[in-house]
Amino acid sequence: MTQSAFVRSRVMDSLPERSNGESAGFYFRQRIGEDALYLLDEPENSLSPQGQMELADYLEETVRYMGCQLVISTHSPYLLAMKGAKIYDLDARPADIKRWTQLAGVRAGYEFYRRHSAEFEAREEE
Repeated sequence: MTQSAFVRSRVMDSLPERSNGESAGFYFRQRIGEDALYLLDEPENSLSPQGQMELADYLEETVRYMGCQLVISTHSPYLLAMKGAKIYDLDARPADIKRWTQLAGVRAGYEFYRRHSAEFEAREEE
């Protein structure tokens, strides 16, 4: 079952009025409870960058205020940058603990935006 199909099967009747990203956010808010351990596999999958930042904020709140523990498999720099995250780089041999800014995928994104920084600056001037 795909992630979208799973979320649709678990979320209430208002789902047709929501996008995949909105459904995912709604799902997490409905299903995450206090004092629990959650294993999340790429929870950002259907979310926009803004949605990923909102999810990161919400997940940080669940840890801080609801006593949750999270184990997250992700490539999202927005989730990797969560405060207090302990990041295991499973691509390293042997696996290693790293800062999010040291991960190859995050570095690739950084280099991409750095190469195109003039385009961002030009659009701001328009």
